[in-house]
Amino acid sequence: MPVSARLLADIDGYCAALTAYRAGDVSPIVRAFANAALRAVSNTRQLVEEIETMVESWNHKLMARKSSNAWRILDLTAQRPVIDSATAALELGVKQPNVYPPLKALVDAGILSSKAEHNLRPFWRSDEILGAIDQFAKRAGHRQKS
Repeated sequence: MPVSARLLADIDGYCAALTAYRAGDVSPIVRAFANAALRAVSNTRQLVEEIETMVESWNHKLMARKSSNAWRILDLTAQRPVIDSATAALELGVKQPNVYPPLKALVDAGILSSKAEHNLRPFWRSDEILGAIDQFAKRAGHRQKS
């Protein structure tokens, strides 16, 4: 999590700290950066724990043989919650048609959902991880667009 995102969650405080810094008082800006860094680390740790918990639950939901590429895509999904078949194939080092069965297994297990939007090819996404990222952004002080 960028520290700047946390700094900008309190724009007035950040501007006051910059003003003090420009006047020769470094304490407010140092405190602002230190507090932002600590909050960013805490928020990031929470996100990582949430994703680890999701992956653990997925390990119990997926009923594929241990050699299935579905397991490798599952690991990839924890890092990339939105993926298309070309990216999955590239990451796995297989031909693109070979990723459709494991992607289907992940959809059937309720781990991924398949979408086709904006006249683009289909992609697969983890709504759970995307939801955790949204909560991460809210905790960081970002506002979602309405």
